[in-house]
Amino acid sequence: MVSKLIMGSVVAVGLMLLIVIDHDQATAERDWNECVTKYDSKWGSHCKNCAMDGDTYKVMLRNTCTENIDVLCCVQEKYKNWKCYTYNNLAAQDTLYGYACQGNGKYLVWAKKAGDTQITFPTVQQVNSDYAD
Repeated sequence: MVSKLIMGSVVAVGLMLLIVIDHDQATAERDWNECVTKYDSKWGSHCKNCAMDGDTYKVMLRNTCTENIDVLCCVQEKYKNWKCYTYNNLAAQDTLYGYACQGNGKYLVWAKKAGDTQITFPTVQQVNSDYAD
C-alpha cells in the first residue's frame, strides 16, 4: 500500500515537471511578433519632431497578448532610410507608435518576451542594410 502511494506521488511529480518543461518550451518557441497588432495609421498628422507635417506617417500598434513584451518598431522614410523605436516591457493592451517625418507607409516590427536577453533586435544599420528596397 505504501509503495503504491509512493509510486503514485512519483508519477504525479513527474507529470508536473513535464507540464512545467513543456510550458517553458512552448514559451520559448512562441512567435512574439503575433502579439503586435496595427490598430491605426495616419498621414499628415502633427508631429512635434518633424519640420513639416504634410508627409508624416504614423503607425499605431498594440500588444494584444497577456504577457509583457519588448518591441522594436521601424518606419521607413520616403528616401528609404528607417527610423526605429524600442519600447521595453510593454504590458497587455498597451499601445505604441512609430513615425516617419516623410514616410512612405512601410513599417517593420520585431517583438520578444519582455526582458529576454537571449534574443537581440537588429540595429538601425542592420535594418537599413537588410530592408533597403
